[in-house]
Amino acid sequence: MFVHAGYIHLIVNLAVQILLGVALECVHHWWRVVIIYLSGVVAGSLGTSITDPTVYLAGASGGVYALITAHVATIVMNWKEMEFAFLQLCVFLILILVDVGTIVSSYLTSTVDKTIGYMAHLSGAIAGLLVGIGILRNLDVRPWEKKLWVAAIIIYSGLMFGAILFNIFNSSHFLPDSK
Repeated sequence: MFVHAGYIHLIVNLAVQILLGVALECVHHWWRVVIIYLSGVVAGSLGTSITDPTVYLAGASGGVYALITAHVATIVMNWKEMEFAFLQLCVFLILILVDVGTIVSSYLTSTVDKTIGYMAHLSGAIAGLLVGIGILRNLDVRPWEKKLWVAAIIIYSGLMFGAILFNIFNSSHFLPDSK
């Protein structure tokens, strides 16, 4: 979280954290944003440890992606109470789709940088959405939102529990053979 792969990586992460994190803090309070951010960092690390334990992680991209998708969670949970909710959702979805499209394109053209922990980004994004639904303020709670809240908490808890168990009981996944 405190180590980055160069100044550009650090500056981009800080810019997104400031732009998106402060906006979330103004509405939802700082402690909720910290929980979302840290859940993204931890989920990013766990996701990468399972899918590609040889990738070294640097930076806070899991936390940054958690902040991005936490905004999506806010929009979904407060759709009727927000002005320009559709426009806001479109902006975030375009941002996400451009990023995903860039990654997919690099895979298809075999120009993917194998030193980047893409799973940290994805895992952080999933954590931000699920934890955001769980802890961000919902201005007017509707019955379907209560069900979504329960589902988000169960899914996030299950994914984290499963990832932790995988790391505990599948240690051979991480260590080279001692032969």
